[in-house]
Amino acid sequence: MRVMKWLNIIWRFARKGGEMKVWDEGGMNPPGPKPEVKHVTLDKNGKRTVNPVEQYIHERDEQIKENKRDRDLEVSIYRLTEWLVKSNYTKNFTWMGVPILQYPSDLMVMQELIWKIQPDYIIETGIAFGGSTLFYAHMLRMVGKGKVVAIDIDIRPHASGVCKREENIIFISDDSSCPRCHAKVVHEIGYLKHGMVVLDSNHTSSHVLQELRLYAPLVSLGNYVIVMDTAIEFYGHLDKNQNRPWHKGNSPYTAVQEFMKDNDEFIVDKDIEQRALITAAPGGWLRRVK
Repeated sequence: MRVMKWLNIIWRFARKGGEMKVWDEGGMNPPGPKPEVKHVTLDKNGKRTVNPVEQYIHERDEQIKENKRDRDLEVSIYRLTEWLVKSNYTKNFTWMGVPILQYPSDLMVMQELIWKIQPDYIIETGIAFGGSTLFYAHMLRMVGKGKVVAIDIDIRPHASGVCKREENIIFISDDSSCPRCHAKVVHEIGYLKHGMVVLDSNHTSSHVLQELRLYAPLVSLGNYVIVMDTAIEFYGHLDKNQNRPWHKGNSPYTAVQEFMKDNDEFIVDKDIEQRALITAAPGGWLRRVK
């Protein structure tokens, strides 16, 4: 056993290409294509140096893995989310003075994805006050490229008035679940291929499923479809406004479940969800892998 342990240590810290690779434990053979982290490197004198940001992210990701195994944390988050829904917590925030109606934790994860992926476009269905549209536009502007194609069947004047100040926002006033609207979106993105999608309009299962079928093909490899408000399936009964057609059994979550049947092009990214902890999109962070 000691021999195996030392062989594993040797493999984990083997030099390759001037870098010190740190690999997953679990045997003599080093893993194939993807090392776990690269935060330890060698300078020109052969001295080990540490990239503090990469080390921080590595340690964060290790904590997230640990959190996924923590049943007590899972229960606590569930109970906390119940109170957040009861208190209309998402109405507590604005972006640049505009109501945004999102969990701050979801927004932080979104800006990480936008910075990492740097999409050419973000397609957003359902804009409400326009706060999230404005947020995505500002994130893309900070990245240095990209536009938001914002769709709503009823774009309110206060939303369009705010967002029209941004040159990288394109409004489409139409039913996001119809092929006519899809054709308009395809026309707007043109030759651009590197995009992501956020679905946050009508939350009935049939509507969201149709949106997924229309817009998921416009998502590039490694990018995301984020289906917001899948949480309705678990917390919708606590919402103060019950006069809506969506509910448990008829929600974005059930649409995702149907969409993912026999679907090998997308996976549910649980690591992203676990990073947010408090999210309006449990089971709704879909990453394209094929």
